[in-house]
Amino acid sequence: MTPLEVLSSLHRRGIILAPSGDGRLRYRPSDALSDEERAELGRHREALLGLLEDPVGWRVAVMAEQMPSSGAIPLLIARPGVHFPLAGCCSCGDPLESGQRYRCAPCVAAAVTVLERAG
Repeated sequence: MTPLEVLSSLHRRGIILAPSGDGRLRYRPSDALSDEERAELGRHREALLGLLEDPVGWRVAVMAEQMPSSGAIPLLIARPGVHFPLAGCCSCGDPLESGQRYRCAPCVAAAVTVLERAG
């Protein structure tokens, strides 16, 4: 698997992956990964950290996989299958800032990028 495939697979399963700030990766829920999957994270740690440090980049990667080759475009979601609180972004669940109603700024930027690429 490529780092993008690993990240997308985790997001589809509702597993949240985040950098810990000290060069390591954290994931929730903590018991969600097998030993094999943890080893895969270790193999791709640097690339995954790079993707996660770019708040728009990982969202673009996940949303791009949701784009159909033709037909109607679905609502592009950064963390598919995860339920979020009402005060959070409808795409990733992150808290919304003042003036934001449904999506956080990184999710808006990612959705626009994916749609522009689909042209």
